[in-house]
Amino acid sequence: MPKADSPNELAASPVDASLAQRLAWRGEAALVAGFWALAERLGPDRASAFGSRLVAAIGPRSRKAKMVRANLRVVRPEASEAELARLVRASFAHFGRVLGEFPHLGVLCEPPRAVVVDPLGLLAAARGRPSMFVSGHFANWEISAGVAARAGVPITVVHATRANPLVTELLLRRRSALGCRFLDRDASPAAMLREIRAGRSIGVLVDQRHDAGDLVPFFGRPASAPLAPALLAARLDLPFVPVRVERLDGAAFRVTLCPPIAPDLSLGERRAIARDMMQRLYRLFEDWIRERPEEWLCIKRRWPDLTKAKWRAKTARHVRAAQPDASEPVGRP
Repeated sequence: MPKADSPNELAASPVDASLAQRLAWRGEAALVAGFWALAERLGPDRASAFGSRLVAAIGPRSRKAKMVRANLRVVRPEASEAELARLVRASFAHFGRVLGEFPHLGVLCEPPRAVVVDPLGLLAAARGRPSMFVSGHFANWEISAGVAARAGVPITVVHATRANPLVTELLLRRRSALGCRFLDRDASPAAMLREIRAGRSIGVLVDQRHDAGDLVPFFGRPASAPLAPALLAARLDLPFVPVRVERLDGAAFRVTLCPPIAPDLSLGERRAIARDMMQRLYRLFEDWIRERPEEWLCIKRRWPDLTKAKWRAKTARHVRAAQPDASEPVGRP
């Protein structure tokens, strides 16, 4: 699939896709479109509840259930088998709510559906100076960008395209209600830099596994994390702002802007500074997830399944990469 290197650019269907693949894409897209057409007619609360019941019934019986269970076992190692089963079902139920709420994103970003907690005035500050807003797949993570856009923040959201380009197109159409721009996660770093230099803030979710990233502790285990957001924030002196989204009741949310994570310049080398910023962010994520594990989307493998030998080799590379490098100063370019 071609990489989208500009905001709102849709990835085209591969020209060499087989007829069976194209038919499968069309079938999946038709199901998604039909579900969202029904959810749109139901209204925010009923659509959220309908999605919750539907996915809670299907999810625990799917192949993804094993991965959700494994991830939640790391989060709650003390949980009994019965409690773990309850959390797995609750996790799928919550994901169903998010799916059901897609046709209503515009409404969910505004009061009284969205309660914004911003004691430091970080949204107001971002109107005149770009910020790096970082979060994870918590509650309905989609609305955080819409809340920022409605506060007058020019914001570009980094998103991952789906394997099915037709579903990606449907997602972007629904997400247009957020009022932000979009950039493919696989776009070149220069594309993100152009957005920042144009005065736009960046919104990015960084809780999922990123195999090209660096290893940082996450729930006591080495986890691969993307460093690019922290690297850019450190290089350009951007506020690195953690954003938490919590579900209040039904299709209502609290969006909290946390104090920015400042780079520790004493670490010297830029990559070490970025890794430290991500470690501190992941500690916040741990607290949030422990408090509300069912609100964290964890249907993919979070911790790499590597042999000990591979772990040692990968860790050694990161240790070497963390050595001071005088060619990597921190500060504005």
